[in-house]
Amino acid sequence: MQFYPSVVVIDDSRLKRQFLVETLKSEFAVHDFASSREALPLLASLRPQCILLDMDRPGEDGLEDIRNIKADPYTAEVPVIFITSFSDHAFERRALASGASDFVGNKFSQEVILARVKHHVELYSYRTLLEEKVREKTQTVFELQDAIMMALSELVECRDSNTAGHAQRTRDYVARLISQLLSNGSYANMLTEAYVRDMVRAAPLHDIGKVGVRDAVLNKPGKLTEEEFDEMKRHTVFGAMAINKAMKAVHDSSFLSVLRDISLSHHERWDGKGYPLGLNGDRIPLSGRIMAIADVYDALVSRRPYKDPLTHEKAVEVICEGVGTHFDPLVGKAFLDCAEDFREISQRHRS
Repeated sequence: MQFYPSVVVIDDSRLKRQFLVETLKSEFAVHDFASSREALPLLASLRPQCILLDMDRPGEDGLEDIRNIKADPYTAEVPVIFITSFSDHAFERRALASGASDFVGNKFSQEVILARVKHHVELYSYRTLLEEKVREKTQTVFELQDAIMMALSELVECRDSNTAGHAQRTRDYVARLISQLLSNGSYANMLTEAYVRDMVRAAPLHDIGKVGVRDAVLNKPGKLTEEEFDEMKRHTVFGAMAINKAMKAVHDSSFLSVLRDISLSHHERWDGKGYPLGLNGDRIPLSGRIMAIADVYDALVSRRPYKDPLTHEKAVEVICEGVGTHFDPLVGKAFLDCAEDFREISQRHRS
């Protein structure tokens, strides 16, 4: 079955519509309408690859129609060829400035209009194909990066035998917290799609700096001495230093910037009593504030050589008591709003 690209014709003249349909039907599936009021609501479903728009329709504003077509995400990239009897160059400039791709006068030949439409349909198809290829390549890169992130986090956990599964659980906690923050309307201006993507991908590597901590300290089967704890706290700095070096080798370091912030700041406290820099309030990167709750919750409900796991209920109580001192109040509220989901995530990754 042969596929014909879709073309929409909007013109109040029945004779002109018939002429355009006859001109184009050998190459395209042509949908014709007498007014934009009829056509515009159907454009998304028709998925046209070119729109021919008469600008001289009584009672309708052709320039506004072009702007509406370009404002709709389903048709924003579709080329619009406007047809006009005006010989006013200023009007033509306004139409092109509104988003039209080309124009023809009312006295056009079949060969000219067919050639114009074919040209713009081919350009649109080629651009769409390129965009799809870019999306596919980008997705492949993200998937590869995710796999590398998880592999590196597994290597970190191999060195720290006390935190098996911690990376995957904290990644899911972070994703759930972000979802709740957005639902609550908190930090919506900061939680852009790109920032959220980078934060969730970076979360499993928040403890990457632990590779710089001695095994004797990392896997000590008991409470650390003050000196040993000072060494353990340096994992935040070790991670940030390594990531800073990596950032110098890439052009787009947005992801690494988020990873560095998480690595460095996830042990900071809202009241300024955390480490390594003693940052307080919103001086702490948002990614670090979100990671802090995910990290603490998982530590509370997990078994360690020096402690038994707390129940989910007790862990929630501890975090609730820390809201406003240890934790960002808005992130703390988001946690309390979705705490039951944390229980489910914790159980799922321990089964």
